[in-house]
Amino acid sequence: MDREAWRQPLAGWMGHAAPFAFTPEYQPADGIARFLCGTPPVLSLAALECGVDTLLAAERVGGLAAVRAKSLALTDLFITLVESRCAGQGLTLVTPRDHDARGSQVSFAHATSGYPIVQALIARGVIGDFRAPDVMRFGLTPLYLGYADVFDAMAAVEDVIISKAFEAPEFQRRHAVT
Repeated sequence: MDREAWRQPLAGWMGHAAPFAFTPEYQPADGIARFLCGTPPVLSLAALECGVDTLLAAERVGGLAAVRAKSLALTDLFITLVESRCAGQGLTLVTPRDHDARGSQVSFAHATSGYPIVQALIARGVIGDFRAPDVMRFGLTPLYLGYADVFDAMAAVEDVIISKAFEAPEFQRRHAVT
């Protein structure tokens, strides 16, 4: 039996050949990577305690309700700014406008250049995420982002899209992770 025929009995996302392709069929990664399991390492999970402590500390300023209200305000602001400053640039809101149907992220689609736009933004310090075929996702985490951060990010988004900076060759090359 060759090593490529070996299978991990607990196969999952982390051992997939293309985890960000989100295909319905599981394709194991090449080599030893196919044996990665879908559960994060225990030591990495220890950092989760800090996040829980941060959320618990928010109790003194309104708790989860206050966090949720700020989340909605940040996402509403980002949506409004993108739609007003980048109108006519091929962006389509994917995220639901209904507050009850959305979380703390905003997704826009761009039919031809979503990936390079995200790469150009990352180069400018605005960390987005790309999902094929055309979705750009932006997390607006209310525990450590403020309104000024949204305006700063929007300045980068507007510049990258209006100037077409994303057309530069360095933003066209696909990476394993966006």
